[in-house]
Amino acid sequence: MKNVIVTGANGFIGKTLVNALLERNYKVVALDIRFDDVLVANPNVTCINVLDKAAEALKDEIPVSEYDCFFHLAWAATSGPGRADYVLQLNNVKTTCDYIELCAEVGCKRVVYASSINEMETYEYLQSDDIEPSGGYIYGTGKLAAHLMGETVAKMNNVEFIPVIITNIYGVGERSARMIYTSVVKLINKEHCSFTEGYQTYDFIYITDAINSVIEVSEKGKAFNRYYIGSGEPKPLREYLLRMRDIVDPEAEIGLGDIPFKGIDISYTQFDLKKVEKDTGYKNQISFDEGIKMTADWIREDK
Repeated sequence: MKNVIVTGANGFIGKTLVNALLERNYKVVALDIRFDDVLVANPNVTCINVLDKAAEALKDEIPVSEYDCFFHLAWAATSGPGRADYVLQLNNVKTTCDYIELCAEVGCKRVVYASSINEMETYEYLQSDDIEPSGGYIYGTGKLAAHLMGETVAKMNNVEFIPVIITNIYGVGERSARMIYTSVVKLINKEHCSFTEGYQTYDFIYITDAINSVIEVSEKGKAFNRYYIGSGEPKPLREYLLRMRDIVDPEAEIGLGDIPFKGIDISYTQFDLKKVEKDTGYKNQISFDEGIKMTADWIREDK
């Protein structure tokens, strides 16, 4: 069996990653501040609670072994008002660098850093004028700083670093303040949904495709290369929103234009959208329509 370490292992993305790794015959050291009973009971998962523990203090708790990859997913306040909390976001940056040093200390030679499309929005904002910053740029700045600092710390410690630039993940199992989940819940409950006009470019990827892409990159990806994790077919947000409405509740009226758009419409031409497929051979399996239908069915059953 191969051995890996996963931070943020009990979150929506983390648990899906851990389960996918277990299906591929990996043993997992899971780091988080709480765990559900399923993870704790699995003999191939070692759960380590990191609450109020510095990264360097975890070295003695991590079983001695040869580790193939260190997946860093842990990040406080990825949605909601905490995105604008600079103390939280700066601490996320430090934690990222500390965990990369921990990765080196336990003898793991490769780290996959889960970044976000928000870091690219932040970078493009810095090159723009006459746009007022929003609190979300504090989150994006944290992600960008952790990427750059983490990559440098990794190089200094002879650790291979692979950033995965994750676009908007959604799917069965998610309960968050993010767009797809909250919008599907509102549509199911016959509540009004408000959006911008939706002409800015967006991309979405179903959770299982995102996780499979990340694992494939961890196994076959090139060090110090960034990998875009998305559908590979970005389009205007309004096209996604109208399809979501048609699938969940075709009779609903959604408020396109209710909210003014004051952000940056990033250019997806800066990414090699097919790099995951070219370097690993993995192709996404779930279309947006299929993913929305599965997500809506799950939310209805979960009520």
